[in-house]
Amino acid sequence: MTDQHETSAVTDNVAAEPSQGPSQGSSRVSSRPADPAPWELLGEEPGFQRFLTVRLRRYRMPDGREVEWDVMGPEAGIASGITVLPLTPEGRIVTIRMFRAGPDSVVTNLPGGLVEPEEDVAVAGARELEEETGYTCETLDVVGWQWSGASSTFRKYVAIARGCRPDGKQQLDEAEDCVPVELSVDAFRAELRTPGAMTGIDAAYLALDHAGLL
Repeated sequence: MTDQHETSAVTDNVAAEPSQGPSQGSSRVSSRPADPAPWELLGEEPGFQRFLTVRLRRYRMPDGREVEWDVMGPEAGIASGITVLPLTPEGRIVTIRMFRAGPDSVVTNLPGGLVEPEEDVAVAGARELEEETGYTCETLDVVGWQWSGASSTFRKYVAIARGCRPDGKQQLDEAEDCVPVELSVDAFRAELRTPGAMTGIDAAYLALDHAGLL
């Protein structure tokens, strides 16, 4: 596993942008249109449940109309996952090649997975890194999180692991076939720009931004 995990930033405010005072960009802030009013949640009922779960929510909109909306997440009891940008001492990025059922093809991914109930997010990131690639890291920083999708209740945390070396043990789940591949930063960015070559590109760009590699 890792020698050091940085966990203090794993809060709702992780990587939040500082608010601007009156002397910093006040004209830009004041010209921004007001947000629409939030919808009122009236109820929620179960729909489909396997590895992915779908629940049906009913909302009242600000104009009084009522609408139904499907929301989805992972299996019951799991609320978040993590994606890791692993950097070797030489500055290369550790990726994985694996089959994904949605694209129905082998694609490039960053390592990551589900955060188990009560598991520390950074510990989960280091665990998933080693399980999927066989690499361990010297440090791992959780730098932010995002919603997995517009209709998702699932939080996807993003971390940067540094000092990654192939001195651990790969332990794949029954339905995983991950092959670790080191890429240069330029090759990784080219992969991101290639349509259909990668999944999880939103988390990858967020991680590159925090790592200063865009």
